[in-house]
Amino acid sequence: MKIGIIGAHTVGMRLATEFERAGHDILMTNSGGLEGVREKLARQGGKAKITPATMPEVLDCELVVLAAPWITREEVLDPAHDWKDRILLDATNTYLSYPPNYRADDLKDDSGSEIIARLAPSARVVKAFNTLDFGVMFSPPPAGVQRVLFAAGDDGEALKTVCGLIKAIGFRPVALGTLATGGRLMELEAPLHLLELFAPEQEASA
Repeated sequence: MKIGIIGAHTVGMRLATEFERAGHDILMTNSGGLEGVREKLARQGGKAKITPATMPEVLDCELVVLAAPWITREEVLDPAHDWKDRILLDATNTYLSYPPNYRADDLKDDSGSEIIARLAPSARVVKAFNTLDFGVMFSPPPAGVQRVLFAAGDDGEALKTVCGLIKAIGFRPVALGTLATGGRLMELEAPLHLLELFAPEQEASA
């Protein structure tokens, strides 16, 4: 699968590396343009085969990962863009400032994943990779178990595709249903935020 990554910081770079290792073609863009991505990749050691790309090239991929900061969402996502039912994997959290002294956006009765879906109305939005710190998420699990990762989305096939990606990079996917139900459970300070769960390895291959 050709996967586009928007954002070349911790989340975008790690997911790009993991997905490339799982056999996918990765295109990456960020606010620094092609040269900015090249510099980021050089600092990472250039081990993964990740292609610096323009925003149009990334948006043309089969699946696009939104790993840019929450505060840039309206700059990055043009509601007029025709996604043609491509999958938009929303890995954002609603940070206005980051830990340790983080401040979350006050969304009132809304949710981050539903806001992203409204900014990309022709995409199939799936929320994933946002409930654990990446240092925790990608740390070695105890022997005999896999770390559980959650996903939520309104389109069943898109949700299945993202769960397949989660499984392919060594986690146990748990689909939670729609953005309005499962997605809200994954928000900052919601019940699943920072909740670390494990499942036995042998069940993953059953």
